[in-house]
Amino acid sequence: MPAGVDKDLVNGWAMIPEAKVPEPKVGDCWSTSTPTVDDIVTVPIATVAASCSGSHMGETVHVGHFTGATADAETPPTLDKIADTYAACEAEVTKFLGGSWKLGRARLLVYPPTTTQWRGGARFFRCDVAALKSHDGYFEEGTASLQGSLQAGSERLYGCMALVGGIDSWSDLTPVACTTPHDAEFMGLIASKSGTYPASRDASKAAFDTACVDQIRSFTGGAINPLASAKARYWYPLVAVNAQEWGAGNHSAHCFVLLPKKISRTLKGNGSKAI
Repeated sequence: MPAGVDKDLVNGWAMIPEAKVPEPKVGDCWSTSTPTVDDIVTVPIATVAASCSGSHMGETVHVGHFTGATADAETPPTLDKIADTYAACEAEVTKFLGGSWKLGRARLLVYPPTTTQWRGGARFFRCDVAALKSHDGYFEEGTASLQGSLQAGSERLYGCMALVGGIDSWSDLTPVACTTPHDAEFMGLIASKSGTYPASRDASKAAFDTACVDQIRSFTGGAINPLASAKARYWYPLVAVNAQEWGAGNHSAHCFVLLPKKISRTLKGNGSKAI
């Protein structure tokens, strides 16, 4: 044998590291071919972007780990079973954005491991935030972080909006400046008076009762008579996309005023002035 050869082929090799599910990292950015947020609230369909300076739709704000009975379970928990985790993620994302994600074109996404990852020993959860184009939940691609993007005065905050299609056949709400012609405006966030998921229109009406009308009065600083005379409507869609997210504690709805004509001013402080 040549000098220095001991005929032992494996004694100089390092041990193979223990197999482990890769964990997400704070600051990871991602993109997806799924067009709307509704489709990935409970099941992530995303690929990590090469860099957050490149085109992406969302980013990971916080990563935590399940412990105790939740971590010992045979399967990963669903959103409605981890309300405390959802609340912790909401707090982290609100701090990151500089304001509540529910008030603007951003979306909180809370992800436990998938079933396959859980079987592989993963016990992490991700708190992500995604950028939205409009109220309808379509993702928006960008090349900058969303950090601080919902501070007071931000263009991402809901405000005056243009109905896509008009009051009788609209399909979305597009953000516009209040000084430009528009026919809708965000009045604020309202909370359900019931903890039961409103699975129907009648149930939603009962859950929120007069909350949207009360919010409109507070926003305009007066009675709703001018709006009624203008044949305006109000609309309060749920923020939660399904019963699981509602079960996690998201019992909010957005309150909007929809107008049959366009105006070029805000309704804030409108009082009793005609529309």
